[in-house]
Amino acid sequence: MKVGVLGVGSIGKIIALRTAAAGHDVKVANSRDPKTVATDVLATGARAQWTKDVVKDIDVLILSIPFFRMPALKPLIADLPEEMVVIDTSNYYPGREGYYSEVAPRIGQ
Repeated sequence: MKVGVLGVGSIGKIIALRTAAAGHDVKVANSRDPKTVATDVLATGARAQWTKDVVKDIDVLILSIPFFRMPALKPLIADLPEEMVVIDTSNYYPGREGYYSEVAPRIGQ
């Protein structure tokens, strides 16, 4: 299976390592240059790519990025096939990302 992983922090790194070790073709990207992806993320065969290239020619896309970066992904994923499997491992942390009224429960209602 061809897997794209956007985000190689704590969660994305483990996903990339284990998915590549299981024999899948894995492409990873962070929010910077592919050369800045830590070599330990690539230890089992994942390949560092530019973000725009990770979403091309894949079967599954795994999102593992900070919640506040999600809006920037819209142009990248807008043209993905409708049947594309997208797995989102991101979590909303108001203390880190700030308050988003669209997501956070409304206090006092």
